[in-house]
Amino acid sequence: MKRFSIVNNGYNIEEVNNFIDIVIKKLEKLSEDNRNYLKQLETLKKQSSQDTDIKVARALMAAQETTDKMKELAKTEADLIVKEAKDNASAIVHEALVNAQKTEQEYESLKKSYCVYKAKMESLIKGQLELLEKSNIEE
Repeated sequence: MKRFSIVNNGYNIEEVNNFIDIVIKKLEKLSEDNRNYLKQLETLKKQSSQDTDIKVARALMAAQETTDKMKELAKTEADLIVKEAKDNASAIVHEALVNAQKTEQEYESLKKSYCVYKAKMESLIKGQLELLEKSNIEE
């Protein structure tokens, strides 16, 4: 099963495009094979006047079997790609949630540190003001 790298905005576009190119080439090859089977069918019709119906039926069955196999293979591969994409999406969402929780915890920690710092500074400033007021009285 093909795995794609995960980048900031989703899957690596180049990898996905390369994979799609491979799938397209496979489908083109299968279509080419199908066209070749159809050409062979026409050749068989022209070469034989006897048993034409039997030969045609066999060729059509072979073409139908090939088409059915192509459809099943494409469906299976599409299902696997969709499943993998869903799995990857779930992993990305989970990672984002974990990161959000960490960020929230860091925010709460910073908020507490700020409150402690603010209280210390207020206490220090009040102490300094008291000293300043006492020094004004004595003068």
